[in-house]
Amino acid sequence: MSRRPLFLLTLALASALGAFAVWFAAFHVPTLRGLDAGAMQAFTGVARAPLEPSIRGVARLANPTWFLCGAGLLTLLALARRRWLMAAVVPAILLTANATTQLLKPALADQRLLDLRGVEMIYPGSWPSGHSTAAMSLALCFVLVVGPHLRPLAALLGAGYAIAVGYALVALGFHLPSDVLGGYLVAATFTLVGTTVLAVLEARMPARVARERAPLAFSPAALAAAAALLVACTGAAAALRAPGMALSALEHPSAIAAGAGIAALGLALTAGLAVVLRR
Repeated sequence: MSRRPLFLLTLALASALGAFAVWFAAFHVPTLRGLDAGAMQAFTGVARAPLEPSIRGVARLANPTWFLCGAGLLTLLALARRRWLMAAVVPAILLTANATTQLLKPALADQRLLDLRGVEMIYPGSWPSGHSTAAMSLALCFVLVVGPHLRPLAALLGAGYAIAVGYALVALGFHLPSDVLGGYLVAATFTLVGTTVLAVLEARMPARVARERAPLAFSPAALAAAAALLVACTGAAAALRAPGMALSALEHPSAIAAGAGIAALGLALTAGLAVVLRR
């Protein structure tokens, strides 16, 4: 666990500023607002039969029931590792991150009108995405609670889960890409704040902390490469299987950019936390 609370707080502030930048760009920069909507329109070409039921199933993995089950399992894992303070901090991270998202949605509500394949859709109060916040907060807390040797694997699995949920939400037309990015950054901000609190509280337990400082089983570069390959293969398989699917890298560069941005941010947050926890 990092013994540098100021460093962790700086990262939390950077994450919060990143969330603000995404919100400002999506709501107040006309060009980027248009690209956000265009990417969403292209993404919805994926959610067609026979893929739509599967995509809806992925999106439901961040529903309240699944979220509560995940929160309980992470807390139990922390207790099983005899990390009593962590077992208290993890639920606090999950609660504050997701409660903040639910408060931000109505506070920042804006009538974003989008012509989605001939049907006008209005997206008021959709930023940041609650499902994306839930998925990323679970993914980051998973990285936090596992042992140091398992953190690279946890980062890979967590990123895959959060990215898959984010893609599903956009493909189904539930959220714009900027909503997903915002949800990720809200989750990261509160996870870093919670990690800071945990580092301070555990400062009186140097022996236990010393045993936690084990090297990563895999390098961050290898982790990022493996996760990128996984995401790319999954996306390619979905594209090939969808009959009449309209999404094309050449026809919809904004969708490719949005998809790459969601994947890159998801990977950066989980892998970055795994690296930070070594310090």
